[in-house]
Amino acid sequence: MAMKQATAWLLLLVAAVPPACKQAQLSHTLSPKQAFVADSVLVFEPDHVDIGTVKEGEKAVGFLRVRNAGDAMANITAVQTSCGCSVAEPEQRLLMPGGFTRIKVVVDTFAKQGDAKKWVELTDDAGRRSRAWVTLHVDPNPHLDASSRSIFKGKCARCHFAPAAGRVKGAAIYRAVCAMCHGADRGGAAGPSLQAHHDQAMLTHVIADGAGSQHMPGFSLRRGGPLNDRQIHALAQWLASQ
Repeated sequence: MAMKQATAWLLLLVAAVPPACKQAQLSHTLSPKQAFVADSVLVFEPDHVDIGTVKEGEKAVGFLRVRNAGDAMANITAVQTSCGCSVAEPEQRLLMPGGFTRIKVVVDTFAKQGDAKKWVELTDDAGRRSRAWVTLHVDPNPHLDASSRSIFKGKCARCHFAPAAGRVKGAAIYRAVCAMCHGADRGGAAGPSLQAHHDQAMLTHVIADGAGSQHMPGFSLRRGGPLNDRQIHALAQWLASQ
């Protein structure tokens, strides 16, 4: 009976696991210590663009318009995005007063489904910044079920692999690679709530071996993930004790 209950618990958790990257789009916000001030004369107009619906695996492309609202020439010295799967490049960097340019945004939608949100930030030659948001919706693509790609490789590793390095305590590991899906308080965000799950053995298994898809792969080193056995043990122990 205990084995049947454990199996049912695992199936329920696996079924509820969301696309691994979806949370990255919805929760890449700055902490209070990284407070953002939009004080550049290079302003986004508008500061939010919806680039529509695409199928998972397709590249989503959108354009943001930037205007020089100042009375002198201004230069775009840097453009950053909220995560590694987004690339933004301005068509022109030097703008005359009142001049416009566009920033092309390309989003890799691998391992994403549902609503996604990302920010694009520019820095001018005076070190001042402006930020805009792009949103999109990603529909499931059954043809990607057998994909050999991984969220732990390439540009996706910036969000799903690298942050785990050097983390040894369960809470720190959770904040690094879990909170983006399951919420800062484990109460659920893009992913399901983990607040009611206290079976450490089952948590260890799911964390290590995943759900068998690109949306929730195993996070253990043997599965190509960023967590060693000690990190997985610490994370599962911490989650079970909350």
